[in-house]
Amino acid sequence: MKKRFLDKYVSAIDIGTTKICVLIAVIDENGMPDIIGVGKHPSYGLKKGVVVDIKKTVESMKEAVKAAQDMAGVTIENATVGIAGSHIKSYNSTGVVAIRGKDVSQYDIDRVIDSAKAIPMAPEQDILHVLPQFFRIDGQEYVLDSLGMYGVRLEAQVHIITGAIASAQNIIKSCELAGVGVSDIVLEQIASADAVLTESERELGVGIIDIGGGTSDFAAYKDGRIRHTKVLPIAGNHFTSDLAIGLGIPLTKAEELKKLYGSTIKRQYSSFEESVVNVDLGYQDGVKPVELDSFSEILKFRAEEIFELFADEINEYRLRTFMPGGIVLTGGGSLLPGIKNIAEEKLGMPVRQGLPIPQFAGQGYAIPDALKSPIYSTAYGLLLYQANEHESRIMGNPQDSGVKRIFKRMKSWIYDFL
Repeated sequence: MKKRFLDKYVSAIDIGTTKICVLIAVIDENGMPDIIGVGKHPSYGLKKGVVVDIKKTVESMKEAVKAAQDMAGVTIENATVGIAGSHIKSYNSTGVVAIRGKDVSQYDIDRVIDSAKAIPMAPEQDILHVLPQFFRIDGQEYVLDSLGMYGVRLEAQVHIITGAIASAQNIIKSCELAGVGVSDIVLEQIASADAVLTESERELGVGIIDIGGGTSDFAAYKDGRIRHTKVLPIAGNHFTSDLAIGLGIPLTKAEELKKLYGSTIKRQYSSFEESVVNVDLGYQDGVKPVELDSFSEILKFRAEEIFELFADEINEYRLRTFMPGGIVLTGGGSLLPGIKNIAEEKLGMPVRQGLPIPQFAGQGYAIPDALKSPIYSTAYGLLLYQANEHESRIMGNPQDSGVKRIFKRMKSWIYDFL
């Protein structure tokens, strides 16, 4: 296999609770990514987006990386990876400084953001993203770009996302043991938003909900900026466990049946025999008849719970006015028949399903048909992020450890939003 370098090739790894997906792309003469390698493997060793068994995680990652490299015919050295999990926390914070001189300089912006970053955090947490929402100059509201403006007092409203240092370190270590270095770590709902939201939706105001295997991730955008984020530790695996417990069948069988018959909509059957499926319980003569109608009842209750929790979050933080564009639903959980209707009912706003869209990658760019599914939204968004950053990436001091370098990089993302 021929070895290539990341000045031409970019790659992304979506380390999910149920699957690990690796994408490799070549950057063309216009700076656009052309996907040449796709690798996917069931994910073992993660729970709710967090590594709990590093050996199993590495083994799964190696298989996904190998599949992508074999398809692409190249060996990847570095990749952008996603981070999620219930350890992710978010805060809105405000900083205030006096403007030095007559006009706002980059130095003033740096100082006011540093001021806004001064929030209390648990010792095991560190800042992943600092995302400016807007500035105020002498009381003037909603200044999106304050550089060069005249004033005396500068305020910054920022959205701060923190995560557990240990979780990030375990992601980095897993990748390195699988033979791939980590160039950046990106919050998964930000990556998904890059893949499925249009520029006009971000400007108008829209929310995105990514229902994965271990977590359901939410982000709200307005004026092109993130206004709010939330991670729920309830997602696709809970649908499976609900079926297993409610029907008294093994988890593996519950997952199979969810994929074959899962729906939140009660269906009509022409006969009793058609409405029943016999489930092999995994031991001699162990067969259990299960009525398919019970599937929809169990799955509907869990789907309603997820969207009721997000509705509470939206109402508590008064986000509804920020999202006239409604909600974009993505991730593997969005494929469950009828879930879109439940989302619209519980959230009280229009909902569309979000698939990876080519507009972010340039005119005339086509996404392979195999990736036109919401299950690839995060991986595709991670790839777009690295493709957009590969020429200007600042890797920091080469003497820094992997974790220290990555956190330096993540903290420098604030400048991408100014």
